[in-house]
Amino acid sequence: MAQHADREVNAALKARFADAYGQYERVRDGIGELRTRLSELSVSAVDAKELIRATVGPRGQLTSLEIEPRAYRAYEPHELADEITRVVADAAARATETVRELAGEVLPPGSAAMSHLRDGDLGAPPHPGADRA
Repeated sequence: MAQHADREVNAALKARFADAYGQYERVRDGIGELRTRLSELSVSAVDAKELIRATVGPRGQLTSLEIEPRAYRAYEPHELADEITRVVADAAARATETVRELAGEVLPPGSAAMSHLRDGDLGAPPHPGADRA
């Protein structure tokens, strides 16, 4: 009787290990492609008048800012500054969402990394135990 119970426990453990290892392999195989896609990520946003275009990288860092000459006539100086700030923030928010989507294709939903990305506070350390979902 004890041997039968041990076999069932062993079979259950083997199944859990196989599942965990399969998940690990999927993540490992997807990380390389994710890294490539993130390194190439570029997201742009434009203002309503299509006079300002901001482009950011995967971390939301500004990589390009294009301002049409007409923007200097269409906006007062403080409005232009506000609009540039808004367009850059919009591009950064879109980049953050794209990073979350790309990472979600590779990382397990309950992982610390996904929780970290989902919370949006990329400066904070991951939540302890988030991998134990």
